[in-house]
Amino acid sequence: MSSMNYIQKGLLFKKPTQQNNQQDFVENLLEKLKHSLSIALFHFYPLSGHVVTQKSQDPPSYVIFVDCSNNNTGAKFIYATLDMTVSDILTPIDVPLVVKSLFDLDKAINHDGHTMPLLSIQVTELVDGVFV
Repeated sequence: MSSMNYIQKGLLFKKPTQQNNQQDFVENLLEKLKHSLSIALFHFYPLSGHVVTQKSQDPPSYVIFVDCSNNNTGAKFIYATLDMTVSDILTPIDVPLVVKSLFDLDKAINHDGHTMPLLSIQVTELVDGVFV
């Protein structure tokens, strides 16, 4: 089995400029993302499962499948905060090391799906923005 890294994509948004709308913005965003995730997982339910490998003796073989039963960990939704600004992330010439912390499954590879979720969404609130 070849090893491949999990796909990691992120979007960086600025918060609204009005101070009183910033907290409402984040709360509304989180609720909408959770609702959208529940709809998406209804249609793409294997993303809420985990990888299982079964060994068979007769004939000698391995079966690899995604287990979507109710007793697995499922997809992960994380909310975090970071005391940095959007410009702290975008301004440096090289990608800041802190960017790795914006992805929950950084360095995970495909066979880690046996013990880790197949899908993890992390929403990180910055001082003046949000990274999803």
